[in-house]
Amino acid sequence: MGNDMLQMTVIIHTRDSEATLPRLLESVRWAEECIVVDMESRDRTLEIARHYGATLLSTPIVPRIDGIRNDFLECGHHEWVFVLDSDEYLAADAEQIVRGLLERYGETSDAFCIPRYNMIAGQIIRSRSWYPDHQIRLFRKGCVRWSDSTHKLSELQTAQERLHKLEPPGCLHIHHENYTSIQQFIDRQVRYALNDIYPEEGFSFQQYVAWAYEEFDFRLDEKNDGELSFALATLMAWDRVVRGLIHWERLGRKDSLRRAYSLPITTISRYPEGVFPGDVEELRRQAEDLHQRLQFLESVPGVKLLARLTKSVRREHRKTKDRLKRMRQYFRGKSATG
Repeated sequence: MGNDMLQMTVIIHTRDSEATLPRLLESVRWAEECIVVDMESRDRTLEIARHYGATLLSTPIVPRIDGIRNDFLECGHHEWVFVLDSDEYLAADAEQIVRGLLERYGETSDAFCIPRYNMIAGQIIRSRSWYPDHQIRLFRKGCVRWSDSTHKLSELQTAQERLHKLEPPGCLHIHHENYTSIQQFIDRQVRYALNDIYPEEGFSFQQYVAWAYEEFDFRLDEKNDGELSFALATLMAWDRVVRGLIHWERLGRKDSLRRAYSLPITTISRYPEGVFPGDVEELRRQAEDLHQRLQFLESVPGVKLLARLTKSVRREHRKTKDRLKRMRQYFRGKSATG
């Protein structure tokens, strides 16, 4: 190891990671210390780690890696720690950027929140739900902790003003190859759901179904990610329902599931009044029909008996036009922010 190496500890958790580990280790060769925490790998993971001079530590297989991260954060010799997963890596200019961050902000910051590129089925996902996906991974030893829950972000243990958040573009990124295929995505989501921790109180399958609708709305971004966005949004909504069923069974199947599907869509969707984009055209047709009926009634001379009906139709027409206007403004706003 040369004297010019960055005085930092990189910690990597592995489990049968021979396919991705070389790329990661190559991308952090500038760090003075690298620790690989392995969970009983059966492939060439350990051999690869030794080849790159990493310190090897072993741990039994656990259902959630998040829960044991804290056990190894103090193992390094350096003040600054960079935690990476075996399917992540850094770009070629990472050393220069990290040095600059520590020199400029090291005295005033205890941790750096770094954006992450997520690649799924060979495509970097750009929608707001997957990017910038900030992660607290570079931090001063003893300042960050993880909870024992799947994919819950780590938390800074000191003051919030000591967290420096990097804003893209033009900053350091973590590159993450999440899933190589939709099939792998499904397999992992099922495993995550089965191995997660569920609360013993406050169960509501209606809430899980509500989250499914919200998840679909949040994840769908065909403008940025095309058809893959629709597939991922569908799977993430499905994941919420699956988690609800797992939670229901673990609590003894006591609650009724039927009530969740009797809820009106208006109570569980982020769309106002339960109106979706396809409904706007129907509203427009209704407004035009009411307008034609109104014109006909007003064209009949001397028919006072129709005055009350005319007023009623006019009021209905005005309400429909106002509703259509709100819907147009809403979807223009979603398009601008999406």
